[in-house]
Amino acid sequence: MSLLLSSKLKKDNKKPLPKISTLIANTLKISLPAAIETLFIGLIGMADTMMVGNYSTEALSAVAISQQPVMITIAAAIGINAGVIAIISRRKGENNKEAANDCLRQSLIIGFIVSIVMTFIALAIANPLLRLAGAKDETIGLAETYFKIVSLGLIFNYIRFTITAAQRSIGNTRITLITNIIANLVNIFFNYCMIHGNLGFKEMGVQGAAIATLIGNGVAFVIALLSVYRSKGFLSIRIRDNWKINFKTWKNIFTVSSAAFVEQIFMRIGFFVIAKIVNELGTEQTAINAILGNIIALSFNIADGFAIGAAALVGQSLGEKEPNKAFAYGRISQVISVILAITLVIITNVFKVPLASAFSNDSNIINQAVKLLPLAAFVMLPQSIQWVTTGILRGAGDTKYTARTSMISVMIIRPIFSYTLCYIVGLGIIGSWIGMFVDQTIRCVFNNIRFINLKWMKINV
Repeated sequence: MSLLLSSKLKKDNKKPLPKISTLIANTLKISLPAAIETLFIGLIGMADTMMVGNYSTEALSAVAISQQPVMITIAAAIGINAGVIAIISRRKGENNKEAANDCLRQSLIIGFIVSIVMTFIALAIANPLLRLAGAKDETIGLAETYFKIVSLGLIFNYIRFTITAAQRSIGNTRITLITNIIANLVNIFFNYCMIHGNLGFKEMGVQGAAIATLIGNGVAFVIALLSVYRSKGFLSIRIRDNWKINFKTWKNIFTVSSAAFVEQIFMRIGFFVIAKIVNELGTEQTAINAILGNIIALSFNIADGFAIGAAALVGQSLGEKEPNKAFAYGRISQVISVILAITLVIITNVFKVPLASAFSNDSNIINQAVKLLPLAAFVMLPQSIQWVTTGILRGAGDTKYTARTSMISVMIIRPIFSYTLCYIVGLGIIGSWIGMFVDQTIRCVFNNIRFINLKWMKINV
């Protein structure tokens, strides 16, 4: 039990911690549905990539090139929702339902406005943005088609992300699990119908994959909206509610979210540069990297689930004025994520051949992916600890610190390592993965130092 309590807190520990079995049970109750959800989303994403990859190498490369530009368009939503999670989880701990729902309504207004603006920008700059991302003549047409169609659903994503972030922040992770499972199954169904032309549908390739994604996002939007509309739970919105702009609430949201928003912008720029470094290696290398990325992402998906759970539990515990419990939940989340990451490293190495083979029918691409996968898999370990610890700090509202570490590591250190190792040293794709390992390790160390020194507990939200 003493391992779950910081030495700095032991002297001030007036209220005893619950039993360790209770803490673990509470962690799993909140985090496990979130981890299953994010893992399921990752598996669906893998299935999506497999369908596109088995259509053609050019199609796989085009969709892979589009991913970072797509992530740039939703960076604002991710930043805003860091504030939503911190604020609403704290209000949940305080049992302040009115303030929590006011935050939700105002966040939805912000998300709606930003999504409209981002849609117009995305459609206007699609071609030059994708060219900048590394799209070649043989892939630019497919990449632009995919990117433009997916961008039409930005309003669905912004509203849905805000609602699911709010639900997660109060521990209602089952709702978001159901939302994403149904939506992604819809996506897979229409992928099957539209990519290759099954069940009477026209064969549309990459265009079909994009339309299927758009439909899936639309379904997720509807389910998420229904989960809070006229709900009898802690979070509830109605048409007759006060939807006037509340600048005081906006200020509170932006105060917490601004650092996370800036973090997302700079992170996306960094990821964009890294993607370009890899994409410039050629269409085949881009396809191989997409295969590696999809497989390694499974570890991130699980860690993301525990980061979501940790953020909610830490925020609620701080709202209840129980910092010792907040620390304990954080530590338990870290330990569980590491155990799962080690398990995934082993599974990835044992099943590397069937995993790589599922993404392509090109033997050359499969063989190269199989050779590189064991090395890339070791990224899972620092990545899992780093991301869960980031969730802990964000749940406490310590977004400025995580923003600084991410900006320095992702935008500066990782691109420098990746470019040097890929081109100057001549390691190719694996150089990019070594750069990622260095980045994740640096963030893991510095975020854990912050977690241990407890400065995140002193932030007012």
